[in-house]
Amino acid sequence: QDKNIKMIDRMMEGGSLPHLLLHGKSGVGKTSTIMSIANKLYGKNRPFMMIRLDASDDRGINTVREEIKGFAEKKNMFYKGVKLIILDEADSMTFDAQFALRRIIEKYSENTRFCLICNYENKIIPAIRSRCANFRFSNIDPYHIKIKLKQICDLEKLSYDNGLIDTIAYLSNGDLRKAINILQTNAMQYNYLTIDTCYEIVGIPKKNNIQIILNILFDKTKNFNDSYNIIKPIITDNGYALSIVLKEIIYLIINDIELLKNSCKLIIELANLENMVTKSTFNDIYISCLIGTFKK
Repeated sequence: QDKNIKMIDRMMEGGSLPHLLLHGKSGVGKTSTIMSIANKLYGKNRPFMMIRLDASDDRGINTVREEIKGFAEKKNMFYKGVKLIILDEADSMTFDAQFALRRIIEKYSENTRFCLICNYENKIIPAIRSRCANFRFSNIDPYHIKIKLKQICDLEKLSYDNGLIDTIAYLSNGDLRKAINILQTNAMQYNYLTIDTCYEIVGIPKKNNIQIILNILFDKTKNFNDSYNIIKPIITDNGYALSIVLKEIIYLIINDIELLKNSCKLIIELANLENMVTKSTFNDIYISCLIGTFKK
């Protein structure tokens, strides 16, 4: 997140740290960034100058009025500078609590700074968004994920397949925390780390399995029954979630220009099917629906 860190560094050098709103998907460094800022600002005095509340704490309207307001209005006799209140996963706060928070941000901004961290910016009320410097944290580049994983493997003296680090970087989809967790889970189970075990841990089908499914779906010589008898065991015996299978199928179609030319209507129907799958648990019915979508 080089751009965001440079901008925040410049703000701190100028001595003006505004209220912050950090948003983006999980595992991209939002909390790490604000904790680094707190360490840089306060050093050993951090426990006296900073309070952090996350989703596991009660953050209803009463907590906002009592705990947050209490910390904001306290005068600190021994340490100078602004205090910092960090609200992690702020998008899970109720609207009433957010409206109460807006008033506190307004009232105590002279000696207190607020940092809100969330996954979905649109769940924060506009009155709070407009009072904060807004930083979007994008997915971490696979290049940087690979560097970090290689560093961990070297320090932990792990033995692994060629291409394992590339596979984990692909499976993590820009989430560094997820990438490290996949590596650690793998290392706790096996002395030698393989690509196959990574797919097992994450529960994502291997590319060759998805390619087999896709070839059968597009094969005009195979009717519905033949296709169902081959595809259903691949999905159910391996315990794959149908929503993940759908996602991988669409990913392969989108990346193959020849398939994409004739599949625009198919993608619309697959999107509708994916929407139904996420709202339901009837895997077998929707496997039939997936095959029927292609065979009709």
